[in-house]
Amino acid sequence: MLAEKRHSSQSSARDDSAATFKTSTRIVLLDVLVTDKAGKPVHGLKAADFTVLEDGKAQQVRGFEERGPEVSSSRHPPTFILPPNTYTNYMASYERGAINILLFDSLNTDRQNLANARQQLLLYLGKLPSNARVSLFTLDGELHLIHSFTDDSSELIEAAKQLSSTPHPMFSKARDTSEELALAKEGGLAKSPRMYRAMAQFLWGEQEGKEESRNLVTMEALNQMARSLAIFPGRKNLIWISGGLPFDPTTTAPLMQKTAALLAATQVAVYPIDVRGVAYLGADGATRSSEIYAPVLTESYETLSGQSDELLQVRETMLGLAKLTGGRAYYNRNDLQSAISDSVKSGSNYYTLAYRPQNENWNGKFRKVAIKASLPNVKVQCRPGYYAAPDPLGSSDIDRTFALAMQPTTPMSTALIIKVQVLPPKRAEGATQIDFLVDMHDLSLTESTDHRRAPDVLFVAAVWDTKGKPGGSTSATYRQALSPADLESLMRTGLQLHQEMTLTPGAYQLRLGVVDRLSGKIGTLDAPLTVEPKQATK
Repeated sequence: MLAEKRHSSQSSARDDSAATFKTSTRIVLLDVLVTDKAGKPVHGLKAADFTVLEDGKAQQVRGFEERGPEVSSSRHPPTFILPPNTYTNYMASYERGAINILLFDSLNTDRQNLANARQQLLLYLGKLPSNARVSLFTLDGELHLIHSFTDDSSELIEAAKQLSSTPHPMFSKARDTSEELALAKEGGLAKSPRMYRAMAQFLWGEQEGKEESRNLVTMEALNQMARSLAIFPGRKNLIWISGGLPFDPTTTAPLMQKTAALLAATQVAVYPIDVRGVAYLGADGATRSSEIYAPVLTESYETLSGQSDELLQVRETMLGLAKLTGGRAYYNRNDLQSAISDSVKSGSNYYTLAYRPQNENWNGKFRKVAIKASLPNVKVQCRPGYYAAPDPLGSSDIDRTFALAMQPTTPMSTALIIKVQVLPPKRAEGATQIDFLVDMHDLSLTESTDHRRAPDVLFVAAVWDTKGKPGGSTSATYRQALSPADLESLMRTGLQLHQEMTLTPGAYQLRLGVVDRLSGKIGTLDAPLTVEPKQATK
């Protein structure tokens, strides 16, 4: 097997003089909720009971399955025992219904609402249904896994008690900026209109900059979430507990489009819950008089302070992301505990329909999808379409995306399944042996005019000590052009790659990762490593 180090990647093993093109087959998966007049799930439907239309044209349903807590199934996840020092990011899981992810967002929420949201979350977890498997994440400046999937409410409650009610420094809201301007006005700045306008422009520009930064971090976190959940089959309900993110057509829209495509491709439906409840935007005891009695009397305080626009923009983001992924947004209600419970219940029973689109032009444009049921008096809920991206799991900056996935605090990525054996050195001065294995069937390939096919795969091993200090990394790229016979052989054995790292004695944590540059699929996992010190000679 040929592999090349990253620093020598210019000497590619494939014939670059030959034109190449990427080969792929696309299947669209739709999770469909069907309820009766009372809002209860309708069971027992067959594929023939549904009609799928894409841009008005009927599509052939090639796969069909009903999923739900009460739906019987003979399917069971395969079980296996790994050899010593061998690790994988594969997770054996088959849920009869949807699985649920709680995302506690301190990046986009103020202190008061964070404390209330945590309390409401604890109340919900105290009444967690016995058949509900839930995982808990938090978002501050980064995405963090707090507890993996479990139906043990006591474990989740203990984890949720540790959630911080302190907002991230990046967070600010329109009212904060309005108050700062009021203070400046009361300090005498209003006597110089020119200086006051400059101050207002600066403060509102700073506010917009923080919102743009939060946009980037939030959408990247949702992308990481999708990559982390890719291994789990079926629908995933992402319950996003947040104060919300203002929508901006120039910033939020393109990011949301890419994020929605990735979430939809991994069957993640977003259920945003606005923790602010019934929003009150009027003046209160904390409002400064200079904010209320503004010189422009034709506008209300809510408008002048920027709160009206902010509220509408937050709801636009929540409604848009929920709609594009087949979820539902909850806002303007104070019963957060009930909103969480409703989110879990509403997506637990569903049908999955699969079809191969007749339109094979993957130009990134939005395609409208409509689902019709033959039964009368039923309500059908499904995402309204999808963006026809060539690679929903891909990224315009795959190196940056992979670098983020390789950080030790980032949840494991499971879009690409990998298995790695890590053997500590037999002697203190020896090298740690690292052997990767990837199924060739999971990789995209280019094909040249001479019918050779080639992957483009990057393997990386990075190490941190127990204090979180980086201890180095090694990487290699595999892009060998393969004959049909060579490819057939690797399809049987898998793509294997060997690396070595020399480390001083001590305890380490390895982040091991593989990225398919052609499809954008990423697989990462963590492995502990102990390098024993040299034994003293007698």
